[in-house]
Parts: sequence; C-alpha cells; structure tokens
Amino acid sequence: MAKAKDKKVILDTSGDLLKEGIKANPTMIKPNSEEMESLLGISINNKDEIIKSALKLHQSGIEVVVVSLGGDGALLVSKEGIYQGRPPKIDVVNTVGCGDSMVAAFAVGFERGYSLVDSLKYAISVSAANVLTNSTGSFKQEDAESIYKDIEITKINIEN
Repeated sequence: MAKAKDKKVILDTSGDLLKEGIKANPTMIKPNSEEMESLLGISINNKDEIIKSALKLHQSGIEVVVVSLGGDGALLVSKEGIYQGRPPKIDVVNTVGCGDSMVAAFAVGFERGYSLVDSLKYAISVSAANVLTNSTGSFKQEDAESIYKDIEITKINIEN
C-alpha cells in the first residue's frame, strides 16, 4: 500500500518475515550476514561473499541493500554502486539499538532527500554515536556530528 502511494519502504526484520517481506520489493532492507545466509541458503565467510550476497538481493529487485558490519561500518548496494562507510575508531559503551538507529537514520535521510552516499554516512554517524551512550537507541547530536566528519566512504568495484 505504501509503495502504491510512492512511499519508500524500509524492511528490517529476519527469518520468515524477511523472506516474505522481500517479495514486495521494499525500497531498502538491512540484513546482517546471518540473515542473508538464511535468506539465500548459503554460508557467508568473508566480505567478498557479503558483497556478492547483497548484490544478489539488490538484483532481485530491492533498490537498496545495507549490511551492517559492526565496527567496520556498513555496506550499501544500489544502482549507484557498492559503497562501504567506515566510522572512526571509538570507545564502545553499548551496542544495543545500533541497527535500529541506523535504519531510523536512513529513514531520515530518505525524507530529507539525501543522496544514498550521504544517507549512508549519516546513518553510520548516528549508529556510531549510539554506541557512546548507555541508553538503547539513543545518541547525542554533537557526537553524531563529530563522527560524521571522520567517516570514510569507499566505492567498491567488483569483478564479475
């Protein structure tokens, strides 16, 4: 219904809900490597396999596939290319809610009209700022702004 009204749809779930949900070709999904393994029925052992799996999901009709890499940031696969964003090294206080913070930041980026690369950078900064607090899914704006400046975005070229 949302897509019929030209709205972006972000799906962040796992298991059977993810398997069923991707049939509707949401705008974006954010699986982790374990969720991609279950979804695709494969074993993922390294970054190259993560990229190939995310690319396969993108090619199945999902506009944007984002894979969280924990402290190594996140991968984004879209028609614009494959990008990895890496946050600066920070002292981790609490990782609970980081994935949800990342998804929420992508929603904000979409609503504000950010490019996908800028949305990735913004989402990583919010997620990384989340690890600096004891509260779940909470961050300080000044932390996110400070981290944003030091995020490294790399375009990844793969050979078929």
